[in-house]
Amino acid sequence: MRPGDSASAPTYRPDIEGLRAIAIGTVLLYHAGLPWVPGGFVGVDVFFVISGFLITSLMVREVDRTGRISLPAFWARRARRLLPAGTLVLAFCAVLTWLVLPVTSRREFGGDIVSAATYVVNWRLAYREVDYLNANLGPSPVQHFWSLAVEEQFYLVWPCLLAALVLLARARWRAAAVALLTLVTISSFAFAMYYAEVQPGLAFFVSITRAWELGVGALLALGLPRLQQLRGALRALLGWVGLAAIAAAALILDDATTWPGTATALPVLGTAALILAGAGPASRAVPWGPHRLLGIAPAVWIGGLSYSIYLWHWPFVVAADALAGEHRIRWTVLAAVLSLIPAWLSYTFVENPIRRGRLVRSTRAALSMGLVVSAASAVAGAAVITSVTLASPVDRASAGEAPGAAALLERDAQRTRWSQVRSVDSMRPSPLDDAVSDTPAVYTETDCIVGLTDSEVRRCELGDVDSERTIALVGDSKAAQWTGPVDALARGAGWRVLLMVKNGCTFANAPTLHQGKPKPSCNEWREQVIDELIELQPDYVLTSTRADDALPPGGETEEDATFDALVDGLSDYWSTLEDSGVPVLAILDNPSPGLQVTECIADNLDNLTACTFPKQTGIQRSGAPAQRAAAERVPGVELLDLTDTVCPDEDTCPPLVGNVMVYRSGSHVGNTYAMTAQRQLAEALWAATDGDLGTAPANRAAPAGSDS
Repeated sequence: MRPGDSASAPTYRPDIEGLRAIAIGTVLLYHAGLPWVPGGFVGVDVFFVISGFLITSLMVREVDRTGRISLPAFWARRARRLLPAGTLVLAFCAVLTWLVLPVTSRREFGGDIVSAATYVVNWRLAYREVDYLNANLGPSPVQHFWSLAVEEQFYLVWPCLLAALVLLARARWRAAAVALLTLVTISSFAFAMYYAEVQPGLAFFVSITRAWELGVGALLALGLPRLQQLRGALRALLGWVGLAAIAAAALILDDATTWPGTATALPVLGTAALILAGAGPASRAVPWGPHRLLGIAPAVWIGGLSYSIYLWHWPFVVAADALAGEHRIRWTVLAAVLSLIPAWLSYTFVENPIRRGRLVRSTRAALSMGLVVSAASAVAGAAVITSVTLASPVDRASAGEAPGAAALLERDAQRTRWSQVRSVDSMRPSPLDDAVSDTPAVYTETDCIVGLTDSEVRRCELGDVDSERTIALVGDSKAAQWTGPVDALARGAGWRVLLMVKNGCTFANAPTLHQGKPKPSCNEWREQVIDELIELQPDYVLTSTRADDALPPGGETEEDATFDALVDGLSDYWSTLEDSGVPVLAILDNPSPGLQVTECIADNLDNLTACTFPKQTGIQRSGAPAQRAAAERVPGVELLDLTDTVCPDEDTCPPLVGNVMVYRSGSHVGNTYAMTAQRQLAEALWAATDGDLGTAPANRAAPAGSDS
């Protein structure tokens, strides 16, 4: 998204400024959370087309005037126009992250700021989008820089290609440019349509799926001399159709729309039609053309501010979202409105003075300024990362100081002391450094875990790999969270463990939703897994599940319908395995906190009771009720109930047990705590298999809140 240099260009287009006003308006309303424009994200696509058109038009005029393209001069103009305001906003985002956002997010968001300063943040966000373990991180204050990064990458590559064509093709450079750009645009469009279906998270952010949108604008600029020969009335009619297409996209589409998918053509082609409608003197002669509406003074003024508004509005919305509490929309709308103040100040006292002043008028001075301010932005991000280490809110405990679930094996008085905690001087892991990454080793040291968008089955061997006794640990990340203790127990007892896990994919015969959209890769993976298990005939299948967004056959998404669909899917797979002679052991899903426990601990070290949550509520939010209902239909299935190990108190669940953090991200049990629960898991396996697996229960008191 970029307001270009149209104010100083020889073909100043007030209608394009008005088109920018429409684009920034839809984005602003959408990000503020107002329901009027559920497809307001299309404003970014409008900006892509405008940027492709204006930047290519500037270069075409330079070739017509001088016979060449000066790349240093081109990049110097971009640096003067874009980097000063961008640097100011990145510095503001660094301060915002440090003062307002959760301290546990500083490391990740500081890295985002560094990536935004170097205009590669879109790739960083793309890979985070498919990182299931970071799904609960929250929006980055510089997330909106992804579109700026896409454009900066376009500004780096396209001028070089066009300059080469001008040099090599000479008189036929325009035809060669059209041919090359057409090939790139069509290829990018085809790839975007495919990639948006198979990897939507990546497809939204990466440059190769967005290049065609900029390419449409660039092709329009190259073909404008001929396209302008169309009758003004016809182009005016096309313009109104284009305006209607953009409006329809903003008002009808929503977050459930695959993007960038085929529907993206609606705002992209609509924008191109509007730009064409206002081009040339023939258009001006049609009084009823859309350029008259777009060129009104208020729209032109807002369009001129659009780059600055885009830069400033998002960090204000993120801050409001972090502080709002119950009345989110009220505060995000207010934040969006207030962001207009720094946007105007930035435009008036930073953007225009630097762009039009004499201080950085030379190419060398402008490029030097660009390097300096980009480096300053990167330093600001690095400072945010460093502040995490300096914060150190609590000492890191040793294993002896923090026994975790092992403390629950002690007698009543000592066990209560370990579970009912208000504050601590030390703990493990650290809520700032390694709590979120407190995952089983298979996540970081192997390629065993299948990602959100992949469907191939990966079988990894753990435990005693030479043993003839085999246990298959199957399911989603809730099954994977027990990998550490299962592996340790298997090594000691002589079992071979086959790990078959896919993030976000419940092992149940029911279509799965991810972020409100069906996930076909999950269905493909599960079908292969159930077939392999029947063929392999392991001694046991050990599984667990989250409270999944299962999609009922009729497509209903009501809570009761999705619960029933999950129960049906679990019981179907479990009965299939039991009927084939493979016993099923299901670890009940742990209580779900409903809050980010890591963040809460970091912010409430002197009052950890603020991070507790009702036990029964946590159980109802988990996958345990569906597992119990499914087990009633398949009597052979044995349930392993570790609820009192994860939440040992009778009424509430503490954030720490035995000075070990119970949760790492969302509702996932941390690997450190899971490893301290080996004894409880071994006893549960012993009870569920009549002594065939695990070890006999120790002579100890029952955990508080249990029925035994």
